[in-house]
Amino acid sequence: MSDTINTAPKFEAVLAGEARTENSSVALTVATATGEKFGLEFDAKIVPAVITALTSHLGEVVSSLPDNEQPNYQVLKTTAMGLAMNAQGELGLMLTLEGGGQLTLGMAKAYLPVLKAQIEDAIRIADDPRH
Repeated sequence: MSDTINTAPKFEAVLAGEARTENSSVALTVATATGEKFGLEFDAKIVPAVITALTSHLGEVVSSLPDNEQPNYQVLKTTAMGLAMNAQGELGLMLTLEGGGQLTLGMAKAYLPVLKAQIEDAIRIADDPRH
């Protein structure tokens, strides 16, 4: 006996999201290129795994595209960020997203000088009156 997999259409926009505290889930409204809307609901315990799976596979897709076909990404807006460290001493950048959700991105210590340089560049650009 094989499992049946129901294939959803390709979604091209996230229209809305909401926390459903009554059943510990996160719901999204997404749309196809033709504007057809779908509701998706994820149990809270799988949200980090879904984010990780989508992000890791996104790298595979994007790396195969020519420069002129790179996606115009929808932006995740943050309200706060900071460094985090787990019990094993591994570093992470913790982002607090609009709505209060948190996303922690692990990073190797070797990337800290690169991150520092990029932050300094961002400050310089933000302070430039032309921007």
